[in-house]
Amino acid sequence: MDSVTLLGLVGIGGTLLGTVVGALGTRSAASVTIRGQTSVEEQKARRQAYSACSTALMARRDDTIALLQTFLDDDFNQVDAQVRLQSLDEQRGSVARSVGAVVVEGPDAVAVHAESAAESIEALASRLRDWVASVSGGLHHADLVESEMRFARQDQTDALDRVGMFSEACRDVLHPEEKAERMARRRQLRRRRERRDHPIE
Repeated sequence: MDSVTLLGLVGIGGTLLGTVVGALGTRSAASVTIRGQTSVEEQKARRQAYSACSTALMARRDDTIALLQTFLDDDFNQVDAQVRLQSLDEQRGSVARSVGAVVVEGPDAVAVHAESAAESIEALASRLRDWVASVSGGLHHADLVESEMRFARQDQTDALDRVGMFSEACRDVLHPEEKAERMARRRQLRRRRERRDHPIE
C-alpha cells in the first residue's frame, strides 16, 4: 500500500472517529440537558404541590383555632359556631386532595409531615365538633372551657408545630442550600433554651 493510499485511509478513519465522538458528545450533552429539564420540571411540580398543601393546611388550621377562640367569648353564639364548623368540614376535602398531591410528589419525609399536619388539625376540629354538639345538647360553653380547654390548647400547639414542621420539610427539599443554615439556627435556639431553663449557678 503506497503512502498516498495510507494517508487517505487514515484521513477517512479520522473523519469517521471524529463523527462518532461528535455524535456521542452530542448525545451526552442532550442527555444532560434532558436531565436538567426534568429536574427543573420536578422542582416546579413539587413547589406547586407544596404551596397548595401549605395554603390549605394553614387556612384550616387558622379557622379551627378561630373557632376554638369563640368558646372563650362571653357572648358565644351557637349558630355562628355551627356555621364555622360546617366551613371546617367543607375544607377537609381540599386538604385531603392537597396532601395527596404531596404524597405523590414526595419525598417521603415531606409526605409524612403533610399527613401528620392534617391529622393534628383534624384532631382539634374533631374536639370542637364534639363541643358544638354538646352545646347543642344543652351544655353551657363555659363548662367546656373550664373542663377541657387545657386539652384543646394542647391540640392547638400540636397543630401549629406540625404545620411548621411540614413547611420546614418543604424548604429543605426546595432550598437544600439553606438547610445547613437552618440547622445551625435551631442548634443556637436549643442552646439558648437550655441556658435559660438550666442557668449556671
